[in-house]
Amino acid sequence: MIPAYWHEGLPGFLWQVMLHAFVMGLVFYAWALRVRLPSGRVRRGLLALLLVLPLVTAAVPGRTALEFRGQTAWLDSGRVLAIPLGVGSARLYHLVLAIAIMTAVLTIWQELVPALGRRSRPATRDAPDDFVRFARGLPGWDRCEVRLTPAAAILMATAGWIGPPRLLVSQGTLDRLTEAEQRAAVRHEHAHWKPDRRLRMHALFAVRLLQAHNPVALWAFREYCLEEEIACDAEAAAQGDRTSLARALLAVYGATNRRDVAARSALRKRVDILLEAGPDDGLPTLTILGAAGVMLVVLPWIV
Repeated sequence: MIPAYWHEGLPGFLWQVMLHAFVMGLVFYAWALRVRLPSGRVRRGLLALLLVLPLVTAAVPGRTALEFRGQTAWLDSGRVLAIPLGVGSARLYHLVLAIAIMTAVLTIWQELVPALGRRSRPATRDAPDDFVRFARGLPGWDRCEVRLTPAAAILMATAGWIGPPRLLVSQGTLDRLTEAEQRAAVRHEHAHWKPDRRLRMHALFAVRLLQAHNPVALWAFREYCLEEEIACDAEAAAQGDRTSLARALLAVYGATNRRDVAARSALRKRVDILLEAGPDDGLPTLTILGAAGVMLVVLPWIV
């Protein structure tokens, strides 16, 4: 038998979130493969649902009652968790607990610590006047603060939670990218700074941290971030030169360590989509609403 707390209190809730996210992620992934779902608004919506909805369905009251689990629920996960692993007295719930702990440690190390502790080193000189004028000429960026860092890598990012935007630019970006490529990269960062996009990303990051133990949430948030990069690529390309942005991405790809397979794969995907038709935002919103409705009906009956 499994310990009673797996279905009670906070441990029980965390397990239910993890279980519902796994079931939901499996269904969405299989469906996306079947219909060859392209990058775009619908894919971002499904990934956001995958992060948010398990917190809702796992919190439905009355689901942990013994009568519901034994007589009404479609699946009582306790029976699955009690399966022996064939190693001493170890059972499946021990493996699940180990995975949850490792995922939480990975989340803290790779996402939370850098977000709280990263600081840019001071620049040895100011950014070029032409570069600063171009950045401040973009809509809503008239008070943009451009900071130049001495890093040799090709790096550009927006920073700051409130107040005017701050654009962090590495010396390597100015040395290794042409003026057209630099401006394309600035347009990409400007696309990230839209208030609705920033609010959505911050909210989903908070939801992600609430599921620090959940490996499905780790995957879904990273996939969502990649989809946001693709969307910002498309917006930047619509305002300027698609080819220049692709060359800038290829320059970053060439400077990325070959052992960083995930980063290089993401860059390749961004370039491919950018040079083809771009993300597909033409699918109906009803696709997302329908998926949410189905999951709201199905998941509460799995405990």
